[in-house]
Amino acid sequence: MEKKVKLLLVRPKFTSIIANLEPLGLEYIAGLCKDLNVECEIFDEFQYPWANRFNRLVKKIKKGGYDYIGFNSNANTVDYILETSAKLKKRLNDIHIWVGGPEAEMNYKDFCTDAVDMVYYDNGLQTMKNLILGGFTEEVMDAQNGICFKKDGNWVYKEKGPAVCDFICKPDRTAFYQGLKRNFIFLKGSFALSKASFSCPFNCSFCYCTKMNSSTYTERDIIKVVDEIEEIDHPRIWFVDDTFFVDKERVRLFCEEVIRRGIKKHFMAYSRADFLAENPDILPLAYEAGFRDMMVGLEAISDEQLKEYNKQTSKNENIQAIKNLHDNNLVCNALFVVSHTSTKQDFKNLIKFIKDNNLLWVVFGIFTPYKGTDAYDEYKDRLINFKSKRLDGLHITIKPEHMSSFMFMFRVYWLHVLTYPKVMCRALFKTAYDTKRTGWF
Repeated sequence: MEKKVKLLLVRPKFTSIIANLEPLGLEYIAGLCKDLNVECEIFDEFQYPWANRFNRLVKKIKKGGYDYIGFNSNANTVDYILETSAKLKKRLNDIHIWVGGPEAEMNYKDFCTDAVDMVYYDNGLQTMKNLILGGFTEEVMDAQNGICFKKDGNWVYKEKGPAVCDFICKPDRTAFYQGLKRNFIFLKGSFALSKASFSCPFNCSFCYCTKMNSSTYTERDIIKVVDEIEEIDHPRIWFVDDTFFVDKERVRLFCEEVIRRGIKKHFMAYSRADFLAENPDILPLAYEAGFRDMMVGLEAISDEQLKEYNKQTSKNENIQAIKNLHDNNLVCNALFVVSHTSTKQDFKNLIKFIKDNNLLWVVFGIFTPYKGTDAYDEYKDRLINFKSKRLDGLHITIKPEHMSSFMFMFRVYWLHVLTYPKVMCRALFKTAYDTKRTGWF
């Protein structure tokens, strides 16, 4: 007898003062369910306060009569998902708990507990489609790729399927539009999300994005991407690909098509510094098409540190990338990784680099060797307080080498004190996107 499928997709809340974004991954599952005429709803905890969190979820499940609960996992929500799953199993009868998302794709065995019924780590959603159509019988589950489930009391692990190069459905953006009032990026406003590729063609040691999609970088048809963003009823769109600016001709085709169709939107995307340093000629076209924000993983300001991160860029390329962006009126949102090897002088040098290169928008993250990355294999014997809620780039997980943990954190906070008031002031005076301006107003 086929099991009823009535699915509640849960995005666990975690501490974030920088952004509250669209639950795009869950929206693709919701879109698939819509195509298959399966009742599905996204329960986005970011839309609610912290108080009464568990009871609110229980009430939602009971009221909706949901029998399948799917959690979207990130590195910093693992413990919460496991603890909540155990509590739900004790409180409610006849519910099935799934876990998917980036962390499940990378470290699926971490979720194989008594309270979890299935972990989804396949590439794409074809397996999910097969499961829904098949009714989740043991025979159907045993025939799928990229899942693990319990059979006769033991966990069965299925190999992942092939890498994917597109989605099999459109996202159902109902959750985005309903939660728009709470959607924001610090001082920038609300953004819809779009994804135009899978995995990453590079291999930075601290990032597991390159491990996604079976470590295979693939790109969606860029015209389909334009079709998608044209349909989105929102003026600002963030391409969350690990790097959108990889193939110059693909970028050119995207920009020309956007301009040809008369699409007027504000775009934000990731790009590597070496691409921006080597291809300044594409930037005027990018600006004309609507690109205003570039997220650039500068990561470090010395060639030695960049080499340690396996970034395959140089300090000079970082500087040239910033200059090329500023010359073309594109904002450089500089992302830095603060290493546990940093000295007092390194912190001073970082501030000097920011001032010398007129960087206004900056983000600092503490070096964290996420499980599944090359960095984790290198540093796993040196980890301290390695708990999931601390894996957010804001906590120490490797003891600083040249100062106490207290002084290290003080200096990290001081980086924010020295940089964020200026961008807040410029945002107030509406000059934060003037890349030629150097002052506070």
